[in-house]
Amino acid sequence: MSFKNAPSGWSVKSSKKVYDNYYLTVYEDTLDINGQDHLYIRGVRRNYSTIVPFVSDDKILVIKSYRHLVDSVQIEVPSGYIDEGENAEQAAIRELAEETGYKAQRMVPVGSYTLDYSMFIQKGHIFAAYGLSKEQEQQLGKLEKIDLEIMSVSQIKQLLFEGRILNAASIVALYKAIDNHHRD
Repeated sequence: MSFKNAPSGWSVKSSKKVYDNYYLTVYEDTLDINGQDHLYIRGVRRNYSTIVPFVSDDKILVIKSYRHLVDSVQIEVPSGYIDEGENAEQAAIRELAEETGYKAQRMVPVGSYTLDYSMFIQKGHIFAAYGLSKEQEQQLGKLEKIDLEIMSVSQIKQLLFEGRILNAASIVALYKAIDNHHRD
């Protein structure tokens, strides 16, 4: 790792991988900042795609997903990691089918972002899905318990304003996709 835009006097002296699995790699970087060493912990997470599936002009298909870490059912939109050999749109198509059983006639990219560039390298890609049709049963992983619900855009906005949608990827995706949808 090297800097292209760092202030004068900043450099990477060393970088050591300290943890690695499918989801996360953690590094300890030693930075030289104006002659002084500083330890910096850096994580690299897999990139992912998040999908906002529009059922109609004012309705969105959401998922209600049990999250064991917070021991509760959370309102979210479909999302998942980009597998090796996939691009962001291919992952979006696959995740929509796996988590909901639906296929979209049109998958529209509406942006990308990072959740935390102060410590993690990871990019989230956002798609709005249109022309949905039920094609299959859900194909959920062992740690997934997902129910489906159709909600109006106004209901979703209210939940966002009340802070009742907690998943950051879903929050960003819903705001961006709804905004993009109403611009068209």
